[in-house]
Amino acid sequence: MAQIVTYPTGTPKSGDYLIGTSVPPANSDEMPTTRNFTLANVLDLAPSSVAGKTAYIASWTQSGSTPGNPVPVEIFNNTGATFTWARTGTGQYSITASSPVFTANKTFYNIQGSGTSALNQIIQPTTISTTVALYRQIAGGSYSDGNSGWVEIRIYP
Repeated sequence: MAQIVTYPTGTPKSGDYLIGTSVPPANSDEMPTTRNFTLANVLDLAPSSVAGKTAYIASWTQSGSTPGNPVPVEIFNNTGATFTWARTGTGQYSITASSPVFTANKTFYNIQGSGTSALNQIIQPTTISTTVALYRQIAGGSYSDGNSGWVEIRIYP
């Protein structure tokens, strides 16, 4: 019998075969069978999104000393869109998608501050359309700049 550790390692391709067992439905008279599966078939079973949903997740920073656009670092994006962040006024910001990916009543939008300046600031989503998510930052009852944090936008089918 061949010893699997004696085979060389390689880089798999989607058309390569894997040996596996096809398990019949529960309570059937069928027997499990050994079959070849392509790597592409196996990969098709894996989720291609966050919890099976379309999502955009990013961390971001925005400097208060020279107010400018927030600078995002994309963590995950399977929306098919690119996102542009902008400061629209003191403490007011937008995240704009390059295409209408946000679905009415099916888009979850969460943004959170995390820097030392976040201790006294409230960051809250305000509105979302099919392409634009707006948020604001408030400290001491007034709009303010300068913070960092993360955003998660999930779009459900």
